[in-house]
Amino acid sequence: DMLDVVARARELDQFASEHDAQLAVVLRPRNAAWTLGYVQQMAQRHGFVPGAIPGRLVMPAQEEGAPPILSLSFEAQAALAENPAQSPLRELALALDVPQTPEQLEPFAAWQEAARGLARDIEADICDDRGQVLNLHAFAAIGQELNGLYRALAARDLASGSLAARRLFS
Repeated sequence: DMLDVVARARELDQFASEHDAQLAVVLRPRNAAWTLGYVQQMAQRHGFVPGAIPGRLVMPAQEEGAPPILSLSFEAQAALAENPAQSPLRELALALDVPQTPEQLEPFAAWQEAARGLARDIEADICDDRGQVLNLHAFAAIGQELNGLYRALAARDLASGSLAARRLFS
């Protein structure tokens, strides 16, 4: 029945909008701004490679064709500048697209480790989107909420990283 299909589609759309989560932190320099080359060098030490989009480095998944585990974004104009050394970076965004990455790969742990490691290496503060510095308790609270999200996705046969979840949340 067409009405039933439309109702189920609306319900699925509502569920998707409520469960489409991307975890992100902002890395801000404690002292001077960074150069693009410096950020690329430090990020490479943590497993990041240049992404397909200017202004983005990614931590690739091991599976061929799978979405990246993490992305590290910065001002795209810096990546496109004639002289990238003249384009200071004052902010990096480290993100994890939850529905795209399988829970068993432990992307939350990789996200935390990358945030802390990069912050240590480039002398940055780890902040939320409002500029508030995050501490260990904040990461623990995020982890608890994330576990609930993983359970909700799995209960709808949309486990994070599954083909169905990748299609729905793309």
